[in-house]
Amino acid sequence: MRKLYRGVAVGLPILIQEGTDMNKFAKTIAGLFVVIGPKSDRPLEAERICSALIQKLLEDPSRKLDPGTWQNAVQMVPSQVESAIISQTLNRTIPVGDLPGALASICVGVVGGGHAPNLTKPVTSYLSEHGEPTAFNCLVLDQTDTAEVHVSLTCQNVKEGHSGDFSIASTQLSASLALSNKRTQTIITKVFSSFDTPGDEPFYLRIFT
Repeated sequence: MRKLYRGVAVGLPILIQEGTDMNKFAKTIAGLFVVIGPKSDRPLEAERICSALIQKLLEDPSRKLDPGTWQNAVQMVPSQVESAIISQTLNRTIPVGDLPGALASICVGVVGGGHAPNLTKPVTSYLSEHGEPTAFNCLVLDQTDTAEVHVSLTCQNVKEGHSGDFSIASTQLSASLALSNKRTQTIITKVFSSFDTPGDEPFYLRIFT
């Protein structure tokens, strides 16, 4: 059964799916959207793109947390530059309580720009409040530089081994949009101008720089 869940522990929104897995340590799948950038009188391009992707993913409730659906949605963003996909499996021996921190660090590790301290702690705290996740999708759109939007999507799947071993399969997609390119800016304006800043969604986090 899927549901939207609004947490109150640290005020960080997230999308939760209750699992049917009988695994005592992990029963949730989570998805989080993050936009990083300066305050602005009008929505940033990153905010408009994020809003469009949220709406796209919510069109099919049965697949809104499927990693493949997230990857397909992100790849629909036009005029991506330096797009890359990296898949890896990490085997870690850690206490079960440290799993949220491990997932968070993998997600923010590809963001760059010195944002890791601002993201790792709240993501870790929130995941800790809602149990140890079996999977976590995290999409970050960074527009710290107003002339660029850096897109980072991380989809993770967790499997429990023996004696504290965890296998974390991680697929990361990254790309950059050069807003200084007139053609890119024209396409983004045409495709996303009708979208506004994401509202008070239970799975959206805004970081101001």
